[in-house]
Amino acid sequence: MSYSFSCFNGRCYFFSDGGLNDYPMTTPIIFFDESHNTGSHLLDANQPIFTLASVDYNPDECSELLHLVSSHQASEAKFSSLQSSEAGRRKILDFVNSQMHSEKCVKTMIVHKRFNVITQLVDSIEETLMRRDGIDIYKNSGNIVLANLHWYLTPHFCGEQQFDDFLASFVEMVRNQSSEFKSKFFNSAKVLYDNCTDEKHKSMLAHYIYAERVIDDILNGIDKKYAIDPAISLFFCHLTEWEKQLDEAPIIIYDESKPITASQPIFMKMMDSSIPPEEVGYGQRKFTVPLKVKEFRSGNSRQYPALQVADLMAGATRYYYSAFFRNKNSICE
Repeated sequence: MSYSFSCFNGRCYFFSDGGLNDYPMTTPIIFFDESHNTGSHLLDANQPIFTLASVDYNPDECSELLHLVSSHQASEAKFSSLQSSEAGRRKILDFVNSQMHSEKCVKTMIVHKRFNVITQLVDSIEETLMRRDGIDIYKNSGNIVLANLHWYLTPHFCGEQQFDDFLASFVEMVRNQSSEFKSKFFNSAKVLYDNCTDEKHKSMLAHYIYAERVIDDILNGIDKKYAIDPAISLFFCHLTEWEKQLDEAPIIIYDESKPITASQPIFMKMMDSSIPPEEVGYGQRKFTVPLKVKEFRSGNSRQYPALQVADLMAGATRYYYSAFFRNKNSICE
């Protein structure tokens, strides 16, 4: 089977060469790329932000956008290369200031990786224990409230270093799941608890002491390598946003992301058309299953220029917010 691409009404489309199992004549394609996925180094203060971008541009639009950052030295546009020189940074600003960009064509989302670890901590341990007691902490955004309380108050009441050690040991425990790292995590939880100077806040930490009794059950089924990787949750958020906008289920092409590739079987299950349609979640965090996606596939930026556009948008977004969280005045420093 052969494939080709064309465009209509400003959107890139996919064409196949016929056959009973082929896609409809026109199917939209959305291209994804990420910036600063640091793997297990989720608490690296020098790389605080992870970004995932997705774009919906036709080939002519991609050519026009990439012309803004083209050079004789590079065969393809890469944010990491352009940001290293003053001339490259000026080109990036020309690119992001282009009038071609709009919320219908570009979606970028960021994750503060340290805060992401805290939310995963709440979801993995506090939510599990409360659910056993019949409490749904998602219903009234209780999980978000708890994460914010830990973000702002736990370092204040228990000590910055103690909280840093606690978060680092949580990441290690999830990634390794050995007895050694479980013990290390619960030792850090006890230190955090003992150092807490506020009795009300101290009661919030009791879950992390009690959880030692059931930690094997909690960790059972959690993927060691990718369970707390921010790429997966952001990818899912992008899919739900595109679903709201598109009339047809798209083909998704992503730039060879290991976490997304590893999680593809999960997404395939959520795309299963035999699943009765159902809306799940609460408030603004509702989504519908099954996901409306024709196909997932990986690609590379030489093959798909739209992936270069996604790379530039992801990199620019990540660079800006990284500077913001470091309190820098200029994104071009």
